[in-house]
Amino acid sequence: MEQPLVDLRVLEIGGSVAVSAAGKKFADFGANVIKIEPPTISEVRKIPPFPDDNFHIDHGAMHLAFDTSKKSMILDYSTNSGKEILKRMSSDSDLIIIDLPAKDSEELINLINSDAGSSTNIVTITPHGMDGPYKDRVENDLSIFGWSTRSHRHSISGRAPLRYGPYAGIVQIGSTAAAVGIAAVWGRKADGIARVVDISGVEALMGNVDSAFFLWAVNGATQPRSSGQSRGLYPMGAYKCKDGYMLFSAGRDPMFTKLCNAIGRPEVAKDQRFIDPEQRPSHFEDFKKILEEWLITKNKYEAFDHFQEHGVMACPVLDASELQNDPQTVFRQSYIVREQPGLGDITLAGPPFRMGGLHSDSWVSTAAPNFGQHTNEILKQYKYSNDEIIALFRAGVTT
Repeated sequence: MEQPLVDLRVLEIGGSVAVSAAGKKFADFGANVIKIEPPTISEVRKIPPFPDDNFHIDHGAMHLAFDTSKKSMILDYSTNSGKEILKRMSSDSDLIIIDLPAKDSEELINLINSDAGSSTNIVTITPHGMDGPYKDRVENDLSIFGWSTRSHRHSISGRAPLRYGPYAGIVQIGSTAAAVGIAAVWGRKADGIARVVDISGVEALMGNVDSAFFLWAVNGATQPRSSGQSRGLYPMGAYKCKDGYMLFSAGRDPMFTKLCNAIGRPEVAKDQRFIDPEQRPSHFEDFKKILEEWLITKNKYEAFDHFQEHGVMACPVLDASELQNDPQTVFRQSYIVREQPGLGDITLAGPPFRMGGLHSDSWVSTAAPNFGQHTNEILKQYKYSNDEIIALFRAGVTT
């Protein structure tokens, strides 16, 4: 099966985690994605961890994970020559994804669209959008999480708000950019209109069901802080077992009764202390002791298999090493091992979705490029002579 995006040309500008995550969605499905990087080194290349804790611009985990299947070009697009190169490259690209400050993005949009009849789709990613009083604010993954209301909800009642894992929200913003980018590409194929799409990172996160806005809009209530163990509707949340934690969503019947039967305590499901809504919160610790006395004798997969047999909604809380060896991920080949020049074999997440079956070759992830690995190759493709390439290098436009 031919890769579905093999005919697309995509430029990725900005070097952030978000734009890298967006470009990856195209590159691994066959698009020709050129990662245009500044001479100062892209942000995504600077983020640890690094093998043996030794910094290397080509070996950072974020770069290795999100820059697969791309070409890397170093270009100082703030210079006149750099602008001319970028304009030439833009003229035959299907999509340009930009993650830069709003002012810089606006300048690039004007440059790219300076020719009448420009037909290049552009997607910009900024923290708060391209206009408004916050358009020039600089944010990071934690502060965007706070602006989106997710941080408030993602917390334990009476305690300070919690954060997601680093960059989890930023990657989701990148996925939003990829989704709207492919929509713009196919839209232009249908109606011939090139679109400029403005993505606010905060809005991208607020638009998900995890936002607290919906409950407030309906009845004016603040979203409950739902992380941790619920003391009124249990078991909800994580409970300790022999080798870690099990996560439950079994606070209501029939799940609650099924769970009580599964741990050999059917009488608990009829005990007014645990089923009467008014009494239940004050007997949380009593129930927790009953459940964890059973759990502490089981490891995660023993407990999971047992609860599956009894129809209880529960799952083990896995770390990355455990997930890699999980029977389902092994069967689905959810992780892949491939060679990265200079490092040897590395393990990465597999395709985010399947096209054409489990063993389809519609998704192919190749090694992440070295910094500037394809600069000269790309310049030659755009008809720059050897003398011009040397001159650009000497002027610091490329390196």
